[in-house]
Amino acid sequence: MYKLICFDLDDTLWPCTPTIQFAEQTLYNWLSEYKPGVTQIYDIDQLRLKRKQLIEEQPELIHDLSAARKVHLKQLASETGDTDDWVDAAFDVFYQARQKVSLFEDVIPVLSVLKKNYILAALTNGNAHISKTGLSEYFDFQVSAADVLASKPDPAMFVTAMHKAGVSPAQTLHVGDHPEHDIQGARNAGVDSVWLRRFAQSWDLGEAEPEQQFDNLKQFHKWLSEMK
Repeated sequence: MYKLICFDLDDTLWPCTPTIQFAEQTLYNWLSEYKPGVTQIYDIDQLRLKRKQLIEEQPELIHDLSAARKVHLKQLASETGDTDDWVDAAFDVFYQARQKVSLFEDVIPVLSVLKKNYILAALTNGNAHISKTGLSEYFDFQVSAADVLASKPDPAMFVTAMHKAGVSPAQTLHVGDHPEHDIQGARNAGVDSVWLRRFAQSWDLGEAEPEQQFDNLKQFHKWLSEMK
């Protein structure tokens, strides 16, 4: 039935919050050393708030979080009367740290089996990448929001993935943790979905909950295997 299985990344294959916190702290430490004018004005929580406000003011940046962080850093350079020739280096510090993920223990065992029988694609609204997180050997390709200039639940990523794989919506399954981004996004693309509830998150959409819900990928794989 299914030929393509798409996976969300953050909070599906690894916990997102500690990953981002580590990357932001790594960047803040770098700023403290090389651009103390910034850290003398703002603590790390204030910088998070400023970046959030930036995206609220320029909502198009939500589709390219790397660009959003660079704009944020350029704003900080301007505020402190500095040039912005250090922004790319600072962003790279964040970006490399952002790729240091701690995979859930079931990820590699399940992906290792699935890749033998399915086309696997990674779909993410964020800026983690399978080539940087040690997962490229398990996936056939990745589609990010920045690639299509649209974030889930927009169907663009799903449509692009299906086109790359040469499959139809009926041959596609999406696995993700977020009710709106992943489950509603898949529905918007006419694709079946599985809701991965690693954190017992609640269903906060008006539409019916997905029939298939699992606490981990091993449960999902057992269900998938029994479908054949």
